[in-house]
Amino acid sequence: EFLGDLVDFLHEELVDSPSDEKDDESKKLEESNSEDAEEKPATVVTTDLPTDEYFHLKVRVCLKCKSCGYSRSKEELYRHLSIDVGEDDDGESWGVERSSEDRELNCEKCEDGTSATQTMEIISRPKAILLHFKRFIVTQRDNGEMVLRKNKAKIPLKDSLSISSFFSAEEEKPNGLYHLCGVVHHVGNTAFSGHYTTCAKRNLEQESVEEQWVFFDDTVGRRRTINYVTGNETNQKNCYMALYELK
Repeated sequence: EFLGDLVDFLHEELVDSPSDEKDDESKKLEESNSEDAEEKPATVVTTDLPTDEYFHLKVRVCLKCKSCGYSRSKEELYRHLSIDVGEDDDGESWGVERSSEDRELNCEKCEDGTSATQTMEIISRPKAILLHFKRFIVTQRDNGEMVLRKNKAKIPLKDSLSISSFFSAEEEKPNGLYHLCGVVHHVGNTAFSGHYTTCAKRNLEQESVEEQWVFFDDTVGRRRTINYVTGNETNQKNCYMALYELK
């Protein structure tokens, strides 16, 4: 989660920097994100702050009572998305897909409503999406000690992602795909130990038409192929965060 926190801290530092006319506009935008706003068509966010331009994913969260059908919604801001990882090992343990879930919640309009269906829709999209895979699971040992066990299910990363299915039917579907440009791996068995490595896309040869990747392990760097990044079994079991950029 350090990388996600770093983006948040960097944004706060940029917002608190010495103000000028453009900074004031950015601060007004940041304040408006914390309040419910009128629904607007989905757009690519472009502000003066790079953290907003690249990591500003605004979504509309809707809760609908399962008894009377009353619904209410609010807008939320995400700078990274946490993705559940399944326990299976069949290569289909994750996915960025449109989904809904039931929540226990007392309805504001009826007495019988004790649960609601929650759905999420994207209303603006950033230039990059940072995915965090929730690999660590809280478990209890025989002696009562609580530990964070690592889920080593394989995650076969996709070369590209589409988020069109997250947009509502009334809104125009955006063009373009998000393409993989970086991966962070956690090598180890628990959240309190291990080692981190990364694979990143680099332009090492300007005239090359093939994707050029570099594997980084401390001070060591080695050229790798996209097949190594997404298809290597060890990488699939240790993939912890992935960065996709809109093209």
